[in-house]
Amino acid sequence: MKFTSLSFLAFFLIVYIVNWSVKGSFRLVFLFLVSILFYAAWSLPFAFHFLALVLFNHLCNQRVQKDPNSKFFHLLLFVNLSNLFFFKYFYFFWDSLLYITGSQFFQPEHIQDFLHSQFGFESITLPLAISFYSFQMIAYAVDVKRGDAKENPDFLRFGLFIFFFPQLVAGPIVRHGEFFYQLEKWTANKHQLLEGVYLVFLGLLKKVVIADNLSPIIEPIFSNPNGFDQLTNWLAMFGYAARVFCDFSGYTDLARGLGKLLGIDLPENFKAPFLSVSNRELWARWHMTLSSWIKDYIYVPLGGSRVSEIRQYFNLIVTFSAAGIWHGANVTFFMWGFLHGISLSIERKWETYRKSKGIDTKKPLPTYRKVLGVFYAFSLFAITIAFFNGPDMPRSLQLLSNAFFGHSGERIVKTEFVLYSLVVTFLFNYLQTKESFPRANWSTAKSLGFLVVFGFFSLVLLGYLAPGGTEFIYFQF
Repeated sequence: MKFTSLSFLAFFLIVYIVNWSVKGSFRLVFLFLVSILFYAAWSLPFAFHFLALVLFNHLCNQRVQKDPNSKFFHLLLFVNLSNLFFFKYFYFFWDSLLYITGSQFFQPEHIQDFLHSQFGFESITLPLAISFYSFQMIAYAVDVKRGDAKENPDFLRFGLFIFFFPQLVAGPIVRHGEFFYQLEKWTANKHQLLEGVYLVFLGLLKKVVIADNLSPIIEPIFSNPNGFDQLTNWLAMFGYAARVFCDFSGYTDLARGLGKLLGIDLPENFKAPFLSVSNRELWARWHMTLSSWIKDYIYVPLGGSRVSEIRQYFNLIVTFSAAGIWHGANVTFFMWGFLHGISLSIERKWETYRKSKGIDTKKPLPTYRKVLGVFYAFSLFAITIAFFNGPDMPRSLQLLSNAFFGHSGERIVKTEFVLYSLVVTFLFNYLQTKESFPRANWSTAKSLGFLVVFGFFSLVLLGYLAPGGTEFIYFQF
């Protein structure tokens, strides 16, 4: 059920009305059930699978709450990671064995025949949202083990924490301290509701008007980079940077807006990442809930920055390579994460060198340095997209080769739309730095007037420029 579809609009209107018509535990029960229904609309069998996994996590967490040294913690981690591995990484693992050994035993046909003969289906389906809900449950389990999660929720509250449908499919990844306290005093707030409406319209503009219109222009270039000229190959990478921001940031706006309309605040996931002056700063502002997750549960346990200089670089590379693999079971995602790990290591080495020369690295940068920094950080992000969105390594490398060394071929006819979309994307990033008007005080006539005009303007654009819709990029992760 797409957030941008009329069927979801009807679904949410009913949920919204009933949500504020019931109180107390009835509201918890209702939202929990509709969240399961939302997931079941994609797959009923996987909804039961997901529900069983959540129940298992809850029961294990209850044991660990009583005894932090309980073996149920390791059992919980094993089950969650095994579930993630089986559904998301099994084929990647199987293909890797075929590549390494060359044995006919690991041919894809053998596993297909086995699955068909034993279970009646020929392939393993990737469950919707598996990466997001796995990370959220693992984070909570680790926090319980560490003694950082004191809430000890009942199954209904824990289930809603994991299943809450606005953020279920593609985040943001919510921590226990950002969610459970809101269930204790759950009332409608005027500012929260109006902010929710604003975020919903903003998310729809980003997703439908920009991201969905960019998709049919640039996707054919990634599939066949040799069919297009040098400029078009460049536009593919920079256009996809605009698309992935508007698509994913747009989803986050929708999720946060829908959450606010139901009385639940979800964490921000983006903070003007394309206005960053370094790759390190960009990652502190891009997909912030994932960045904080990999820092707290991968980078810090590896030793973080408390180890030798060489080990710090190793930790960064391992952490971001893992973040790449989290996005998908493909060598291209690993390469994307690995390159970001390398660039972050180089930036840290450069900062260490400057400090050794007595340079104040915290001193505000002059304007021209900021502009150069933004150009560097955004360009690096866009260039590595050749791997993030490339179907395979040969075509990713071909796209980069065509862009840097020249290539003749077809040129897309909608070059201007890609360039305009880049400008609008930077405008969206700029707006994320502004928390005053219209969002500071929705009770003022000026802010309310803006919301009415903005809503009308959004509906007009959606009516004229909606191309039919594509799935959200991060739904596949």
